[in-house]
Amino acid sequence: MDDELFSCRNCVFNCAQSQTVGRGSGYCLQHASVILEPDETTCKYLHRKDLPHFVVDEGVREHAGEFAGFSGLVNLSSTKPIKRISYSERFAWERRSFDHFVNALAHYPYRRGQDEDPENRLASRVFIEAMAGGVDGRRMLAHASLVRRYLNQCGTWVSSYRLVLALVATLPVTPRFDDADIRDDVAGSIEESRDEALWDVFFTRIAGLEEYGFHAGLEDLMWASNQLNGALIDFNWPALREELRAKTIEWTRTIIEHAKHEDQFFPNPNTDGANSFEPIADVIE
Repeated sequence: MDDELFSCRNCVFNCAQSQTVGRGSGYCLQHASVILEPDETTCKYLHRKDLPHFVVDEGVREHAGEFAGFSGLVNLSSTKPIKRISYSERFAWERRSFDHFVNALAHYPYRRGQDEDPENRLASRVFIEAMAGGVDGRRMLAHASLVRRYLNQCGTWVSSYRLVLALVATLPVTPRFDDADIRDDVAGSIEESRDEALWDVFFTRIAGLEEYGFHAGLEDLMWASNQLNGALIDFNWPALREELRAKTIEWTRTIIEHAKHEDQFFPNPNTDGANSFEPIADVIE
């Protein structure tokens, strides 16, 4: 499992899989490619799910240096390049390997080189917002990964605070997993794997909040996991969930107050395509 920390399974660009979650092939948004063996694949753009980027920056930079000579995906063990594979919905259905999450991610509208296109950025935000909510564990994992990818690509908190607010709101929600969501090629019982999957999702989400804190310059959010006391140390989810219910109120307030102070909290609707409706107060008046 240690090697998999630097594999596509632990990278936010492969949104719907983790070390425990997601059977079969993955899909890389960075290279727009199907990943046939996600636990044996990597690249120099690795963005770890389990910890915030600024915490593991040194190790990630070393990894990037090791694979700097490759433009695309690489086999983690042999360090041989892997040919890019375009997604084919037809192929997936014909081979009875169709995966709704892989299919959705393959149609994700945010691509490198289009970061400054306002219409494309709006479409990507709408896509991410549509992934928020619910109790499906893979959906939560994909949502958190997409938020973190968006935040990293933009390199700023300004266009991301609404996405992060939605992420924070779901932190106390217990992820649910169908047996088919859990890898069947790892040791241990399905119940043990389901428990590990819960923590895969949690750390992907809390690291997203901490990365937002880094971009926004909010130190309390940068080290949010340190505020969760003993429940996190003991991996006691019921106790941690109660702590999260209280902390999410505080973290939400911090995000909103900071955005207001910077005059970025839902700015003039005439200049923000994502909020083009009239303010409710104006309609009531």
